[in-house]
This record gives sequence, structure tokens and C-alpha cells, in this order.
Amino acid sequence: MSTHALLKGLERNSALVLLGTAAFALISLACAAQSTAVDGQVFRLINIRDEDNNTRHIQSWLDLAPDGRTLAVAPTQSFPFRLYDLQEGRIARTLNVGNWYAGARSTFSSSGRYLVLQQMFYLDMAPNKVRPVKFQVVEVSDGRTVFASDDLYSATLSPDERSLYTLGPKGLEVVDLISGERDKLRRMPRLGHAVAVSTDGSKVAVAHQPSREELAAMPSVRNDKDALKALEKFGHIVVVYDAATLKPIHTLNEPFDKIFRLVYSPDGRDLWIHAKPHTRKGSAVDKRQSYVSTADASSGAMRRTAFPSLSTYEPDFRISPDGKLFGIVSQGRKFLEIHLYDRDSGRMTERFELGYRFGDATPLKDGEFGADGRLSFTFLPDGRNIWMTFGTRLVEWTYKP
Repeated sequence: MSTHALLKGLERNSALVLLGTAAFALISLACAAQSTAVDGQVFRLINIRDEDNNTRHIQSWLDLAPDGRTLAVAPTQSFPFRLYDLQEGRIARTLNVGNWYAGARSTFSSSGRYLVLQQMFYLDMAPNKVRPVKFQVVEVSDGRTVFASDDLYSATLSPDERSLYTLGPKGLEVVDLISGERDKLRRMPRLGHAVAVSTDGSKVAVAHQPSREELAAMPSVRNDKDALKALEKFGHIVVVYDAATLKPIHTLNEPFDKIFRLVYSPDGRDLWIHAKPHTRKGSAVDKRQSYVSTADASSGAMRRTAFPSLSTYEPDFRISPDGKLFGIVSQGRKFLEIHLYDRDSGRMTERFELGYRFGDATPLKDGEFGADGRLSFTFLPDGRNIWMTFGTRLVEWTYKP
């Protein structure tokens, strides 16, 4: 081949590359264009694929790192797991953490050093029982797995990131993340189904199946024989323990339906209890009904606020950066929704419906897919925007335009 012919070929290929790059940029801009819905809400659709990471995953979970800019995006079906830089608007890194078929609930540790991954299912809320699932703790810097188990009900990291509290068939155990060894002095054989560590690391809350004696000590049900019988069989109580000794401090003075998740609020004010009525009790108006109750994190006294959800799957819930709003996923007549409540009064202030208006933005012919029935979201530090999953793309909702 002559030098002249070679140069002509290079020019032609360079032009094609430039055209392709320009087209990709236009597509990205279109995906990120801001729109206003018919109900006046401001949103935009975001495609986080790039030339190096163009696989069209359905996104299963979001969590924002403590640095306020690194977004963990957990996909379904296959990996890599993506870390998206919000400031630079690009996929900064990927992690190879294995194939979590239906995705993983992903939670950053207090400093962002670790990610705790919890197995999700396409039908992840067995309505009448809490089942053991796979958990994995990953070092974010290199994707190294520092802990893995296939049969835990719940697991959570301590704020100092040294200990992992696990609930499994043997009860509560504490694992040292550095050595991988279980603490022989801090263990409790009593079975539990959800665990949370307080924001200051001093207390551990555990959901247990109650005894008749524990229920009889609760003023709201102790004189109701039918309630006592049902709760002993189908209900849960929450006991708060000293983290250093695992000796009980107090028991929340209300019984609950089956508890699926316990979470201490980031600001240390509240203990959130996500529970769902047993379908055989027939007490729920809708079989999808679940709720998040609120207790004072210090005293254990129950607050008057509770936040309902009709989500078919276990709902994601979080608070805004200023601590004033409580957000939870629910289901409307047809579509998934995010409901925002005033945290103190429990009054709904706003709702965002993932409806038909996004249909044109996810053309099947382009390999894009809408939501699969699950929704995860996170508040951004700006106090104005929420990012949420929506099939193969993400949505930014400006809840404070």
C-alpha cells in the first residue's frame, strides 16, 4: 500500500470516529436534557453508559458515598458494578464483585471504605417470613471481598468500620473485618431477623420473635388475648443491646408485624423499623401494605410518625440532607412512586410518579428498558435533587426547583 493511500485511509477513519463521537455526545445530551412533566415536576433522564462501559444493565440499587460525589450503581444480571462520579458526570471506576443475578442492595460504610452488598430477588419480599440471603463486604479501593456469607438474615457494619454484626442461624455474631475472626465474647444465640448499629456505635438493635412474657409486659396488648396469640406467632419485637457487652438496655414498648429491616438514621435521631403484616392476619387493607415506624434512637420511645408503602418489593427509604424530609418508595394505581413526607409531622409534601411519560425515553429498539418493578433512590447533597433507578437509565428529579 502506498503512503498516499494510507494517509487517505487514516483521514477517512478519523472522520468516522469524529462523527461517531459527535453522535454519542448528542445522544448523551438528549438523555440528560431536562424536561417538565404534565404535573409541573422537573426531571431529566440520564444514561450513564460510556464507550468503555456500554452494557445495558437494569439498575437495581443506588447509594451515595460520604464524599457526596461517588454514586454506587448496582446492576442486575451481570456486572461490573459501577461507581459514577457526579461532579465529572462519568463512570469513574468499575468493580468486579461477581454476578448478583437480580442485583444487590448496596450500602457504603461510614467513611466510604467499604460497600455492603445484600442479595436481592425479583420477588424479594416473601410476605410472611424473613429468609436468609447472601451478603458480601467489598473494599471499594480495589474491589477485594473481605467478607462473604450465603445464609444471613441481616448484616451491618459498625461506624468505626472494624466490626460486622451478622444475624444467622447461630444468632448474633460479631466479625472482625481485619482478621475475619468471630468475636468469641460478643455473641448471642437468640435468633433475630434484622439488626442495626446506632450512629455512635454504642447500641445494637435486633428484631426478635417475641415470647409471651415479653408481650405481656407491653401495655398496648397485654390484656388482649387474641392479639397476644397472633403476635407470638406472627409478630416481632425490637430489643436494644449495649454494643460492647450485648446486654439488653431496653425493649421498644410496642410490638410489630414481621420486621424486614432496622435502620438508625444518619443523624442519630431515629431508629426506623420497616415491617409488614402477615397476610393470614387479614389486618392489612392491601396485601402490599408495609410501613416504617419511628422510635427515638436514645430512649427507645415510639414516635407518632409512621410512613406507609404499597411497594410490591421491599421499599427503599431515606432522609434528605437537611434531615427534614423522609422519602419512601410506594406504588400508585399503575406506577411506582417516591413519596416525600415532612419527617416530624408525617405529612406528605410531594410525590413523584414513574409513569408513562418516560415511555418514549426508553425505546426497546435501542436496547433500553423501563423499570422492572423495583425502585431505589438517593438524595443529592445539593438539597434539591433526587437520583433514582429507572430500568437501564437513571432519573434526576428536582424536588425543589
